[in-house]
Amino acid sequence: MKKILLTSILLSSLSLNAQVLNDESFFTNLYDKPTIGIPSEQNHYHISSKIFSNGFRGLDIKWYGGINLTGTAGDINFTSGGGTMIFSSNGNFGIGNNNPTRKLTVNGDIYAVGASAFSFLDDTRFTVTSSEVPTLSSSVSMPHYGLLSPTVTGGGELWMAGFKGIRMFTAGESIPKFYLSTSGNASLQGKFEAKEIKVTLTPTADFVFEKDYALPKLEEVEKHIKEKKHLPEIASAKEMEKEGVNVGEFQIKLLQKIEELTLYTIEQNKLIKEQQKRIEALEKNKRN
Repeated sequence: MKKILLTSILLSSLSLNAQVLNDESFFTNLYDKPTIGIPSEQNHYHISSKIFSNGFRGLDIKWYGGINLTGTAGDINFTSGGGTMIFSSNGNFGIGNNNPTRKLTVNGDIYAVGASAFSFLDDTRFTVTSSEVPTLSSSVSMPHYGLLSPTVTGGGELWMAGFKGIRMFTAGESIPKFYLSTSGNASLQGKFEAKEIKVTLTPTADFVFEKDYALPKLEEVEKHIKEKKHLPEIASAKEMEKEGVNVGEFQIKLLQKIEELTLYTIEQNKLIKEQQKRIEALEKNKRN
């Protein structure tokens, strides 16, 4: 009895325009009663049957003020030939999942397109975008917060952005294992292993071979070592333990000392040869 009463109320408040095709009944438009006879308003309010791109006739709804689907004590289900969606009574939404455990639960892939395919505003401020970047040297519009997946020559890459830097954490610890600051400085809490490291730092130590270079006297070097217990211009062990070591600068300083040592060796070799000549001359004089 209740179903008959609800059907009567619906039909009395709406105007049904039916059309018969191939002995089957299809309705073309179901208008809001006040819009009857007003075509411009009928474009904003209608429930129609429609043939979609797959060739099947489906339901087409357009209502200017909005569409309200209410499941007061239960779920709201959306089912098609390819799968289901559900808006559960606990407020969670599931796609391909009939028991969503989060605000959005998806069973399958998520594919997003557009300049800001995923945007998380307010406190999270996270954006996932895509972009075409011919080369790594090309300029790119990078978001302050988020990820960029550009297509570069030969494939794709993953870029990250954080307005005040990037920190990486592991094992739920509060101290980041890796930190990249806005100045470009990086900090790694742990060992760093690589097959090759290239340090670009100028100048090199070749100034030692210039004619005007004041090569320290060995006596001065000896005195410094006895007093300080380390080479001149090289930090002490305590300083290195406290302040760390700048690898690039340290390598250049070591190269400087090697080049100085090379000059000492050359001078000593000259002296040895000169002494050898004198010894040979003395021995020759004795024989005569």
